[in-house]
Amino acid sequence: MHQAAGAFPGALRWRYDFLVSKKQRDPEWARAKRLCRLSAEDVRKAKELGFSPRGLIKNIPSKSQRWKAPVHIWVRDLYEERHPETWHPPRPARLREPIEFRPEDDFWHYDDYDAPDKDEIAEENCLMRNEQDWFRRAAEYVAEAFSRLPVVQKVVLFGSVAAPLNKEVPHFRKFRRAGVAIFHECKDVDLAVWLPDLSDLKSLQRARGQALNDLFAEMEIGVAHHQVDVFLMEPGTDRYLGRLCCFGQCPKGKPDCLVAGCGAPLFLRQLEDFHPDPEALQPDRTTVLFEHGRSSKASFERDECPF
Repeated sequence: MHQAAGAFPGALRWRYDFLVSKKQRDPEWARAKRLCRLSAEDVRKAKELGFSPRGLIKNIPSKSQRWKAPVHIWVRDLYEERHPETWHPPRPARLREPIEFRPEDDFWHYDDYDAPDKDEIAEENCLMRNEQDWFRRAAEYVAEAFSRLPVVQKVVLFGSVAAPLNKEVPHFRKFRRAGVAIFHECKDVDLAVWLPDLSDLKSLQRARGQALNDLFAEMEIGVAHHQVDVFLMEPGTDRYLGRLCCFGQCPKGKPDCLVAGCGAPLFLRQLEDFHPDPEALQPDRTTVLFEHGRSSKASFERDECPF
């Protein structure tokens, strides 16, 4: 079971359920099946390969990528590479048959070039809201894990996950071409953590990883550890010190490790020419998830999904 309500009461206000989580994923697969022209067998193979619906949609070739195979062919080829026992050589007679392409069969002419209807807009908005909710849930789990470490003084959530979602024209092709605005897409969690001692950042790494593992085991919400950016701050001065590294060893030997000051101390990552926005941590743009000496924590509220 998760942490008791007395230490972290805000977590009890969430109303998640495994069945709801499954229902939220079904429309995504239906949309991917329609846009990528997948059969039921193709969907099964894509799931076995570990693809997500959004990942399949993002791999739909554009008109300038005629060298790329359609998604359903790409999935079948990858599946045959992974499971060579399922491959069957084509019949010789079919090799002699001329290949005839018809305009209506051209896999570059997608129906998602048309303007999205109200249901599709509502569905996308629902997905964006769900993503923000899942990231907020991840922020709560990680903050709770950090609160158990004596060295951590404060954990604050900031960025797009902490603020109400604004509407904008996304980079998705169908919505971009039609100029339709939907809710902003949250891609990661931004946490600011105040701690005076940087000598044991490995424990902070372990706490983050274990919290996300617990989140997936209890709620079936999958958030990768590199999607939770931890910005380390100096108590008293609020000076930015660096980020918590995502690599399992320090130094890792990657080009990112060559930045001046990176890895000193261990697992403290520095980004070249990165300067944090001084307005990002303003009280009206953040949510305090944990603060030493306080027993309460802010909780998130959301409206019902419109789709």
